[in-house]
Amino acid sequence: MLRGLTNYPDVSSDWSIAIKELTTVAFTLPFIVIQSLRGRYRFPCLKAIFLLILSGVVCQALGARYHLFAYAALGLALTTPLLQAVQMIMTSLVGAVWLKERVTKVKIATLALLIFAVWLLSGGSSTLEATIAGKELRLGFGLFCVVLASLGYTWELSILRRLLRVAKTTRQEEEAAGIKNEFLPTSLGMIAVTGVGAIICGAALAMQNGLTGLDAILSGMKVVAEDGSVTWTAPPTTCWILVLIAGVANMTGFYFQIEGLRRLFVLKQTMLANAQAIALTLTGFVFYHETCTWTIGLGVVLVAVGVAVAGLDRDKPDGK
Repeated sequence: MLRGLTNYPDVSSDWSIAIKELTTVAFTLPFIVIQSLRGRYRFPCLKAIFLLILSGVVCQALGARYHLFAYAALGLALTTPLLQAVQMIMTSLVGAVWLKERVTKVKIATLALLIFAVWLLSGGSSTLEATIAGKELRLGFGLFCVVLASLGYTWELSILRRLLRVAKTTRQEEEAAGIKNEFLPTSLGMIAVTGVGAIICGAALAMQNGLTGLDAILSGMKVVAEDGSVTWTAPPTTCWILVLIAGVANMTGFYFQIEGLRRLFVLKQTMLANAQAIALTLTGFVFYHETCTWTIGLGVVLVAVGVAVAGLDRDKPDGK
């Protein structure tokens, strides 16, 4: 859905991210309020809340924003595998060093297979001849955006993983130990990260168009007149539909991502997430008429094999 917005180059990427994240907030916030009023919801300690907000900042300021810039510069079929490859390398390093997660021989072999697969998905070359909405590929800028987006997503996942592996405690256990609950509810993780994104991108959009309040959010399309004057207006209906669908899909995917991180090492979760590369690459071919080669076809097969092997590999408890 977000890739489709690159066909509307005058629509601000900050607008699309802000509306997408506000959609998730709108669906999740009522649940948290109802659970809180019923006394079934307890917030974690201040340290955990700080780390949660930090994960939202790196995810949105680096990951989401530069992810869209990469789409516009390189296209869906090229950005997706490159982003996956760089992110897998980064999560393997951060997971091993910061989270003390075990990197087994099977994980190393699977990592190498998946990196080779996503290289094939990129066409086996860094000089693909393709156009995005009539514009030539901007390889240098696109690669820069891929690295920053991967960095943001890696640290978001790593911080969330660190929070999610804290065991849930009962009120009695907290009173006996003299500590506050640090368990992170899935709904709180969703609304915190997406809420931070709505605030960051909403503020950036307001700075761009010089508007405030609701007008800043509704006016996400930049219009340049013949005399050079700039005005901001509401994007067309198609853009709204794309962003709202992306918001619902984002909410669903984010829920399962957090639940996955609660049970899996961050590197393994990233490996399994490579399954989306297959769907996204095929989407790029079917809907956006991006280049299809035999190397990409082989890459799709190897991604499927790598994801299957990663799923079969058994994780062991931390430190064992």
